[in-house]
Amino acid sequence: MIGLLVEALRGLGIDYGFFRLLDYLTFRAMVGMATAFALSILLGHRVIVALYRLGMRDTSGELSSIEQFSKRGTPTAGGVGIHLATLASLFLWGDFHSPFLPPLVAGFAWLGLVGLLDDFLKVRFKSSLAGLGQAMKTFLLLAFCVPFAVFFVSDANPVPAELRTIVQVPFWKYPLFDAGPWLYGAFIVFVLFAIVNAVNITDGKDGLVASTSTLAIGVYIVLAAVIGTPTLARYLLYVPIDGVGEVAVFGGALVGALLGFLWFNAYPAEVFMGDTGSLAVGGALGMMAFFTRQEMLFPIVGGIFVLEIFTSLVQEKIGYRLGRRLVLRAPFHYAVEHRGVGEPKLVVRFWIVAAMLALVGLISLKVR
Repeated sequence: MIGLLVEALRGLGIDYGFFRLLDYLTFRAMVGMATAFALSILLGHRVIVALYRLGMRDTSGELSSIEQFSKRGTPTAGGVGIHLATLASLFLWGDFHSPFLPPLVAGFAWLGLVGLLDDFLKVRFKSSLAGLGQAMKTFLLLAFCVPFAVFFVSDANPVPAELRTIVQVPFWKYPLFDAGPWLYGAFIVFVLFAIVNAVNITDGKDGLVASTSTLAIGVYIVLAAVIGTPTLARYLLYVPIDGVGEVAVFGGALVGALLGFLWFNAYPAEVFMGDTGSLAVGGALGMMAFFTRQEMLFPIVGGIFVLEIFTSLVQEKIGYRLGRRLVLRAPFHYAVEHRGVGEPKLVVRFWIVAAMLALVGLISLKVR
């Protein structure tokens, strides 16, 4: 919006020197982050009160530790505040001439609505087990993953055709092979579905997803800024992608909103993100990874999420069928807590590990 206003003023011959700041991607990403953070802080208390009055209160505890009961009644679906702050900041600072923003915003909003429906059903029937059924939730998530995959391998994708379906790995500057639209499309569906669920599963402790996801998103902000700047991209031996820098503006707004949310979600949490936030954050991470063509870097920068979903799948898909427990508890953060690590220390330790993994991801910019 501000960019359009400046364009209109320039068209009228009004061109102040500070207008040129809007031409810098890094400026818009940083001011977008600051705007989203401020909005998240300002809206936070109002969102919490509104959720409480609407009866959107946590119902966890049935199959968890006894301490989990102390969290019952805490307002949930706080991801609504994340969405409001992110989208409002993007409205102000985003360049909607960019073909990258509409799919990012559409996917982010869709997954937020799916999560909100899930949270509402859990509250409506007063049980954390009464949300969307597995089949329906899978269908609604695939209703995001499949169209995105089709879009990505089609000519509608702003990523150059020669880059859309190639497979690249971190620390290696040459593409391995071209998977073709059908195989790569199936790969996109699988990876997006896995990332969304991994972030969703990780959301079980106060501040855990909000803190660790900001670090992973931060890496993709840097990658988007580098790959979207031709001189930097060529210097670091990346193929430039025209316009992908706008992904950094989206990521900046999301990080600002998450940090503002963390203000209220840090232990002891005043509000929970709920599926409203965790599904959307996972989807945003996945889309940013594919648009920057660095999806194979996610197992590193998103290592916490990969570990969480891996332990859950091992126990659910293998351990359950064998009739025995293969991991102490799943997902992994419950296993750590079961060993006597307090929740605040657990979250900080996960945050430290996520920071180190993000650092390795940034090293891949130069070591290739």
